[in-house]
Amino acid sequence: MIKRVTTLGLFLISSLAFPCELPPGEELQIGCSYQCDVFYRFRLKMTGWGLGYKTKIVNLQHHPDMTAALSEVDGVLIPGGADIDPKYYLPKVSPELRDYTQKNSHLVKRSSEGEARDPFEYSLLQTYSQDERFKTLPLLGICRGMQMMSVAQGIPLYLDIKTELGIKNRYNRFDRIHIAPVESRMSSIYKNKTLKGFKYHHQGIRVPYYLEHQNDYPLTKVTAFSHDQKIAESLEYTHREALGVQYHPEKSFSHASVPVFRWFLKKACEHKNSLKENL
Repeated sequence: MIKRVTTLGLFLISSLAFPCELPPGEELQIGCSYQCDVFYRFRLKMTGWGLGYKTKIVNLQHHPDMTAALSEVDGVLIPGGADIDPKYYLPKVSPELRDYTQKNSHLVKRSSEGEARDPFEYSLLQTYSQDERFKTLPLLGICRGMQMMSVAQGIPLYLDIKTELGIKNRYNRFDRIHIAPVESRMSSIYKNKTLKGFKYHHQGIRVPYYLEHQNDYPLTKVTAFSHDQKIAESLEYTHREALGVQYHPEKSFSHASVPVFRWFLKKACEHKNSLKENL
């Protein structure tokens, strides 16, 4: 009897841990929109290993054709990094916010990295969002990645959290994140509705503006917050398998890190298998 219970327990654990299997000899190809550093690579490799997947990480920026690049990967990761130029969302905001942003543009930390990444990642997200071939292709945006997911949908950002909210900029800090009590990817990924995530940012979704103009962004949903809902911590696309998080799961403790990378790689496996079934 004990042997039967043990066997059943192992089967249940296995079925929960490996809901999607890759054919023998195949691997998941994860495309990074920029250089995924050692932290991203370690988390992807270790999470993949735990799920029984081999993962290969490629830099999408080296691919000349956006559609072809997205077609050749099983998942897309947009990592953290430099500030985003407000010019990508200014045409879509109110005249008042446009004027305010232009007058305070000195708060944006411009860099050569941002200049290189902005047009590429903005275009990548436009292609991803509009082409139905990528409906099941999972995308994970982290920190800047979540912000670019927002900007690509026309959502404006805080220029500087300390200046505009009176909250210290979130450099090398752990914040308590609260998942909103709504049906969402975040609520399905995390059993506990709060977690602590590592933070390194001074910008973020302009929450009051987003909430006031939410009807202008029908393909998005903010599903987690921190600091009494002043800072958005996750953004989801409702028409794609896309999740953005403002915290850095690759540098967070396991309770905040493992679930989101498991979700990402499982969805990558499902996407890869679904394409083969449709051939």
